[in-house]
Amino acid sequence: MDVMPWQAVVFISIPEAFLIMLMGLVLTGLKPDLKRLAIAAVIQAIGSYFIRGMNFPYGVHILIQLVTMAVLAKLCLRYRWAVVVPGILLGAAIFTGILDQLYLLFVLRIIPLEVVLSNPWMRVLISLPEQIIMLVIVLFCYKYDFKVFDVTVFEEGM
Repeated sequence: MDVMPWQAVVFISIPEAFLIMLMGLVLTGLKPDLKRLAIAAVIQAIGSYFIRGMNFPYGVHILIQLVTMAVLAKLCLRYRWAVVVPGILLGAAIFTGILDQLYLLFVLRIIPLEVVLSNPWMRVLISLPEQIIMLVIVLFCYKYDFKVFDVTVFEEGM
């Protein structure tokens, strides 16, 4: 079980939570209030610190974090469940399922995991390119109004 240093919470978990939620929501056609989203990201990062410290089997942490992220996005952004859940799942799937897996495989070929985990600032430095990629995806989606699918059609019918 890995204990997250404060540097990881502040410089990795908060930006990641913010960007995962923002990326997923934007890819589903939503333009969330960034201040409210930032509040949800800070709460999510603090929750993530405690969730990761619990002794759960592998993978359970991610499921709990997905649930808390969806709940926080719903409460802070005041979206309906049918609108927020697809965005959160999409953002998490792109981050965890694609970006994180490909990027970490590449990084760990160069820098051993023990080195990364033993140095909090190395963790922060390694996370920056991945965060930049997510930010570029978000900016691209905003600029070109790109969506994977549009959940805003559900808003009108509910």
